[in-house]
Amino acid sequence: MASYPAELVMKHSIYFVIFSGVLLLGCGAGHSNLTSITVSPQSATTTSNPQGQVGYTATGHFANGKTRELSQVDGLSWKTSQTSTGGVAATIGSTGEVTCSAPGTVTITASAPQNLTFTINNGVQNTSATISGTAMLTCQ
Repeated sequence: MASYPAELVMKHSIYFVIFSGVLLLGCGAGHSNLTSITVSPQSATTTSNPQGQVGYTATGHFANGKTRELSQVDGLSWKTSQTSTGGVAATIGSTGEVTCSAPGTVTITASAPQNLTFTINNGVQNTSATISGTAMLTCQ
């Protein structure tokens, strides 16, 4: 087994650390932060008997002025509020499809991490701030 001088090993270790740091920093270069989310349609009405459905989309607005539709790949999540009386009038799926199950008005909320560059499916949790947008749904 060959023996390497300590100075050479240290030099290569330093280069490796510098290279790794540059690589990690470079991964986020050129990606603009999410500044707001618009949920469409802003307001909708459907029936609860029979159960009606409404499809919502979330458009991300970025610091560089660009916009695009967001999806689960971006870390987008959806939720519905309870009605003013505390009841559950609607449920929402992971793709923004809402089903009304009882009369009432609910708020639809789409949320995604501000820094989408860290949203990858490898078990690493994105800890950047969360940006949200809302819309209203009336279930009759």
